[in-house]
Amino acid sequence: MASGQNKISFPVPGEGTDSHRTLLRVAPKDIGYLVMVVEGYEGLGVARTVDQRAGIVEILVSPDFVDDARRLVEAMQKEIEIKIIRI
Repeated sequence: MASGQNKISFPVPGEGTDSHRTLLRVAPKDIGYLVMVVEGYEGLGVARTVDQRAGIVEILVSPDFVDDARRLVEAMQKEIEIKIIRI
């Protein structure tokens, strides 16, 4: 993030977009694990780190896999602390 920037500001995709945007906050040490698990499910979506220090991860989910992504996040909440910013 640029110096002085302290919030997440990305445009929210409208209807008809190719992916569903999910934002999560995890401990920075858990980012790699979260990304590895999400990307291990081929076709589910793509995970990227938005803010490493704050532990914010964005998952761009294929429209057909939104329910699967929700279930995956719920299951992972049993293993690591995940705060859902937007799902």
